[in-house]
Amino acid sequence: MNIDQSRQAEASSHSQIVHPLHTVYCIGMPKFRNQVARDAACLLDVDEGVESWSCQPRSFSDGTVVHLPDFIVTRNDGDTYAVDIAGQRSIPSWIARAAELEGFRYQVWAEADFPPIRLRNAKDLLRYARVQISLADRLILLTALKEAGSLRLSEAITMASGTKAVPIISSMILQRLITIDLDAELIGPDSVIRWSQY
Repeated sequence: MNIDQSRQAEASSHSQIVHPLHTVYCIGMPKFRNQVARDAACLLDVDEGVESWSCQPRSFSDGTVVHLPDFIVTRNDGDTYAVDIAGQRSIPSWIARAAELEGFRYQVWAEADFPPIRLRNAKDLLRYARVQISLADRLILLTALKEAGSLRLSEAITMASGTKAVPIISSMILQRLITIDLDAELIGPDSVIRWSQY
C-alpha cells in the first residue's frame, strides 16, 4: 500500500463515539463512522446467526484505490461477509469482486431496511452487555425454563435478584442462553422467554 492509499484508508476509517457503547460479539476495537453504522452493529449482536463481527479490520484494493468496508461478519454457517452501510460514503463498483477474490461475500445494507422494533429492542438489551450473571441467578432461571418450557418476562423477573432482574435477563438474552422475540413488539411484561436452542 503506498502513502496515498494509506491516507485514504485512514480517512475512510474515521470514527466517532456513538451509543450504546458496549458490544457482545465484536472482535477487536469497536469503531463506527456514525450512528447508522452503530445501529447496524446492534443488529449484528442480536443476530443468532452471527458468530462474530469486527469494525473496519481490513481493506480491499483494485490496485489503485483502497476501500475499507464497515464490517467483516463471520456467520455460524462458516461464511464471512464484508459489509458496507449504504449512504455513508462512496462505494466503489469493484469492491464486491475484490472481496470475492479474497474469499469474502459482499453485502451493502441500507438504513431503511433496519427493522425498527428489533433495533430498539437490541439497543435496550445492549445497555446490559457488561452485566455479570451469578451462577445462582443463571441456574434459577434456566431451571424454571426447563420445567415450564417458557415464561412471561413478568414471571421471570420475580425469580431473579430483585432490582437486578432486568439486567440479568437482558444479559442472558445477549449471551444466547435464553431467547425472546425481538421483532413482534417492544420487550415488555408479556414478552415470552425460552431456553435457547442455539
